[in-house]
Amino acid sequence: MNSDGRWIKQDSRVLFTGGPDDRIHLTVDHAVRPDGVTVAYPHVDAPNSVRVLAVQRGQVAMVTQHHYLHGTITDLPGGLVDEGEEPADAARRELAEETGLRATWLFSLGAVATARATSTEKAHLYLAHGCTPGPASQDAGESVQTHWRSWHELNEPDVTALLAVMPFPVGDAASLAAVQRNGVALRAVGGTLPARGDDLLAAAWAAYTVAALRDPIADDRLSLVWLDLAMGGFAEGAVILAELEAAYEGPDSEQAWERAAHRFWSLAQQV
Repeated sequence: MNSDGRWIKQDSRVLFTGGPDDRIHLTVDHAVRPDGVTVAYPHVDAPNSVRVLAVQRGQVAMVTQHHYLHGTITDLPGGLVDEGEEPADAARRELAEETGLRATWLFSLGAVATARATSTEKAHLYLAHGCTPGPASQDAGESVQTHWRSWHELNEPDVTALLAVMPFPVGDAASLAAVQRNGVALRAVGGTLPARGDDLLAAAWAAYTVAALRDPIADDRLSLVWLDLAMGGFAEGAVILAELEAAYEGPDSEQAWERAAHRFWSLAQQV
């Protein structure tokens, strides 16, 4: 028996090779289980993948396409990591190919095992912001439809409201993990986002508190994403955000945050 609870591989045999660039292998390992028994362990040796949660003016980019094994699924943009490619580079590439969006900033949300018992694939998850539109360039065989969802459609805590938007807007487990982890990251820098039904004044007050008291340890861009999801859907908020994004990394970044906080406060005082 293995005292550390690990499985130990003894040998491996590839039964089939195929897929993009022959990078998918149906494999059988002979492995010793933690209890000391040797078993045949079949699995799919597959390349890693990426999913990208791209925020732009209060909304998140989504893609809908037909998948051979699971039918039509709506999920986050993403795809396979090319051989020798860094996951972050793959995230930028896949986002651009499927949606035409070019991201100026990526934040890692970690990785998840997509099918831990049957496949070696890990999905690397990213948050993207500061996206500029451009032409999409889909791979051969892809037929991808791009559209936008509100953050509340993806991260709705109210079960009653969730049932009202059936079928579920996200059908991919890695995409759901990215949504959940992004929510955790944003709550850490700005607390709970304004509710679905909040008006401009309530959202502006919440945005003022984040801009004025932003976390000095967290990445400022996370605060910008929080503000985007809270205020980007309002025309007045989009103007303030555009000016803040243009200046927040410059020499007068502190003044830019102060100006944005003052303008959010002014919006919140309107009657």
